[in-house]
Amino acid sequence: MVGIYLSGTGNTKHCITKLLNLLDSEARIIPIENKESVQAIKDSEEIYLAYPTQFSNMPYMVRDFINTNHEIWQGKRVFLLNTMGGFSGDGTGCAARVLKKYGAIIIGGVQIKMPDSVCDSKLLKKTLEENKKITRDADIRIENIAKDILNNDKYPKEGLS
Repeated sequence: MVGIYLSGTGNTKHCITKLLNLLDSEARIIPIENKESVQAIKDSEEIYLAYPTQFSNMPYMVRDFINTNHEIWQGKRVFLLNTMGGFSGDGTGCAARVLKKYGAIIIGGVQIKMPDSVCDSKLLKKTLEENKKITRDADIRIENIAKDILNNDKYPKEGLS
């Protein structure tokens, strides 16, 4: 099991690290821009791909990574995790459609609300205490997701439609 992530502020890294540490203490967690990420995907059957939602979509850097390395996804079991400040749109579904085109098997997806990093909207601006609560709530969600995966082999399917 390997986790590959894009995280500008640390929100996505926090979520993927917490989830994978709960699922498999030996899982590798690698930033998408690290040269080892491609080989790690080749060497693993199950990949957890995590990224922040940008404009109700996956970031261009993630799309480019998937497309540039299209040959490594064939037959891989992929779980998608995306973080969002407000509305995720089709955050996990966007990546799922591209990955399926390259032969990946999408086993699940989850959209986790985290403190917003842009804050150019009054709606998204939060106090420190509000942001701490958002993070605590996200941690509880991740713990519950990990329990469902480990105990029931049940993966969430958020945003994959």
